[in-house]
Amino acid sequence: MSLYDVRGLKKNYNGRTVLDLPALTIDVGGMVALLGPNGAGKTTLLHILAFLLRPSSGQLVFQDQPVAFNSTQLHRLRRQAVLVEQHPILFSTTVAKNVAFGLKLRGLARREIARRVDESLEMVGMRAFAGADGSHLSGGETQRVAIARAVACRPQVILMDEPTSNVDMENRSVIEAIMREIRDAGQSAIIFCTHDLTQAARLTQTRLHLSDGRLNGADYENTFPATVSREDNQMWGCLGHQLRVRMPSDAPAAGRIAIDPRRIQVAALQSDVAKPESCPGRVFQMVADGDEVRLMVDVGVPLTIILSFHAYQDLNPRIGDRVNVYCPPEALTML
Repeated sequence: MSLYDVRGLKKNYNGRTVLDLPALTIDVGGMVALLGPNGAGKTTLLHILAFLLRPSSGQLVFQDQPVAFNSTQLHRLRRQAVLVEQHPILFSTTVAKNVAFGLKLRGLARREIARRVDESLEMVGMRAFAGADGSHLSGGETQRVAIARAVACRPQVILMDEPTSNVDMENRSVIEAIMREIRDAGQSAIIFCTHDLTQAARLTQTRLHLSDGRLNGADYENTFPATVSREDNQMWGCLGHQLRVRMPSDAPAAGRIAIDPRRIQVAALQSDVAKPESCPGRVFQMVADGDEVRLMVDVGVPLTIILSFHAYQDLNPRIGDRVNVYCPPEALTML
C-alpha cells in the first residue's frame, strides 16, 4: 500500500500554476527529501500532503483512499499527517504542555499523555526542559520541541519544512539524528524539504527534485538559469561566471538548464583526458551515498557530481583539490 498517490494534481495562485504533478507515488515508511530552488513548489506540495491546502485540480490519494478535502474527512486525516513548520511557534506555557497539546485534542487519558510527553522529549533530548517556558527557547530547541510534539501524536507521516535551516551546527546534528531515529523506528514516515543536497544524501536515498512546480527527475540535482549565445556556429550556455556548456541549435536565449550529475566528467586539473571545454573547479564537499560518492565542486556555481566508488578511487580527490569538470551535451536538459 502506498502512502500517497498524486494524479494530475495542480495548484494555481492568481492564474499562475505553481505546482503541476501528473503522477507521483510515495511509499509507506522511510524518509523522502523534497529538493529544489526557492519557488520550486516544495512548501506548497508539503502543505497539500498535510491536508492543509486544497489542490486546484487533480486527485490526492492517501493510503489508497481518495481525499475529498471536506471538513469531516480532513479532521481525521490531519491526525495522520503532522506538519512541523520551518519556524514553529510554541505556546507561552511549559514545554511539556506544548507537547501535550495535540494529545489532549485527541482525547487521550492523562496517564497516556504524560507517558508520551516524557518519551518524545527524551527522544529529542529535551526532557530536562519539560518545565521550561516554551516561548523562551532558542531556535534549535524550539525545533526539537516541535518535532517532539509531532512524534507524540504518532502520525502516519511527519512533514518537515526546512527542519535545520535556522539552527546552529550542534542542533543541526541533533535534529538529523532524531530524524534517523524516527525513520528507523518505522512508526512514522518523514517527508522533508531542504536546499541542502548533502543533507538529503546523508538522510535518505529517496529524493524528489522540483523545479518550477514540476518534478524533473531524481538525477537532476543541478538546475541553473542560463544565458545562451552563439559563437562560431555553436550555441553556448553560460552558467555563472565560468562554466560553459554546448547547447542545441534551437536553444532559447535564456532559460533553466538541468545537468545530470552522473554524466558529468571530472578529471585531475593537469590530466591529459580533460576536454577542451572543461572548466576548472574546487572540490569543497564530499559525501558517501550508498555505493556512490557525491562531490560538490565550485565552478562559479556549486555543481553536484556523482561518481561510482571505483571512479572516485581512481580520481582520489580531497577537499580543496582543483579539478577539471566537463558537462557533455547528453547531460543537459532544458527545463
